[in-house]
Amino acid sequence: MSTKLEQLGYQYSFASAVCERGIQLAACDQHGTSRNRAESQQAGPFLRSQLVYPRQTARMLRALSRVVRTHYFDARPPQLDPIATTSPSVVRFEGFSGCCGVYVRLDIDREALETEEMRWGTTNVDFNGEMIQHLDRIGRDTNVSLDISKEGIALEHTGAQVFEKKVALPKRWVKGLCEVQVYQSKLKLVHRFSPGLLMPLLQQAGSGTARSSAGRSRGQSNYLVVQAGRPRLSPRMSPGAIPVGGLNRLDSLRSILPLVRDVQLYSDPESGVHGWMAESESLRYWLVVSPELYRGFSGEGQVLSTLATGSWEERVDDLEDWLVGEQSNSVRRPPRETIDPAEIAVALGWSVADARAALAGLATSGLAGFDVATGYYFQRRLPLNLRKVETDQPRLRGARKLVEENAVRQIQLPASDRSDSQAMEVRSGEVAYFVRLGSEADSCTCPWFSRHQGERGPCKHVLAARIVAQGKHQK
Repeated sequence: MSTKLEQLGYQYSFASAVCERGIQLAACDQHGTSRNRAESQQAGPFLRSQLVYPRQTARMLRALSRVVRTHYFDARPPQLDPIATTSPSVVRFEGFSGCCGVYVRLDIDREALETEEMRWGTTNVDFNGEMIQHLDRIGRDTNVSLDISKEGIALEHTGAQVFEKKVALPKRWVKGLCEVQVYQSKLKLVHRFSPGLLMPLLQQAGSGTARSSAGRSRGQSNYLVVQAGRPRLSPRMSPGAIPVGGLNRLDSLRSILPLVRDVQLYSDPESGVHGWMAESESLRYWLVVSPELYRGFSGEGQVLSTLATGSWEERVDDLEDWLVGEQSNSVRRPPRETIDPAEIAVALGWSVADARAALAGLATSGLAGFDVATGYYFQRRLPLNLRKVETDQPRLRGARKLVEENAVRQIQLPASDRSDSQAMEVRSGEVAYFVRLGSEADSCTCPWFSRHQGERGPCKHVLAARIVAQGKHQK
């Protein structure tokens, strides 16, 4: 069954070409933009630099392109559009696999760049076959320049010429960016490995046996165990074992192991999401992998409760002003490189919960991400319309409709039930579902909730009940 590819409409001010400084890749102009004032008021390049480690950088970009070209469980047209975000201290290239089950990011610190210019900006480009061949030709001693601007990316070396086509950012990538930052914020460092110790594990993961295990039915997984410092795979859960479903999706990590000095494993046992960070000189290559081969981050719903019941819409404008360094009392503040919800709460007089809700609103439009290495959020200035948040969240739209139809009513629990939960009846069509809202977890009697048990966020009935229970609807 074919799936329609939904993409965000971008406009391009020029066609890709070769300019004096090298390869000029088409990038998007703003079309239905967010309120990214600082970016819109500045022209010229975001980054003008020479690569200090050209071979390592090129190989990691090549590995990133391999992920975005791959659909790990079903053949579909790949998305070839890495997102490039620059700030005064780091450049980030990001993307998803074709199935959205693997998030990949390359962080390039300022120390890995000899910079003439380095400031805020975001664009997305197309890494096609010619670009990949171009990256493959970059060697250890090659002189390589990397320039990024609103108009595109220029990568120059040895006079090579590559023409790129304009691209559009897939809508499911924006949804994936929102969901993956929630999972990343829960990841904890559990192991460090030398590349030599990790290579046998990745070779085992890429074997036919491991691929077969990775394709097991829902609910089953491989586990990683470490004995005497050596990692290995096991089909059974044991004390200290880490669930690593679909480990064969780490093939791009194996390709860069000879270039890195350290690989760190991050895990969230509750969700089953695992993240891998390969580090070289001022370069960090990230892979965040969904719990199961057949689960894509774009289909999750971890932020829906916050979006449904929080008052983030009332605060998001103030948060954007604060993040971009909007002028206050005639004093111009620099944009924030790292975003700490606690700092936001203090600066703007909010609770930490309100700050997290506003951040979730930004992240839902792809405007904020999470860096596991630092434990802080970071800005990502995509040219998107923040006000279209709910139109991209079908469950949230469905919940709002149920509330508007007065399909939710509270049920009085029996006196014997002394828990702090609330009970709601939610009518959807001709069927009434029983929803229970608890302080630790919610539940619903609908088939969707029974199948996922809350692992993929709340169903529309739970969301509708939450909206009514917290009075976040117009009466």
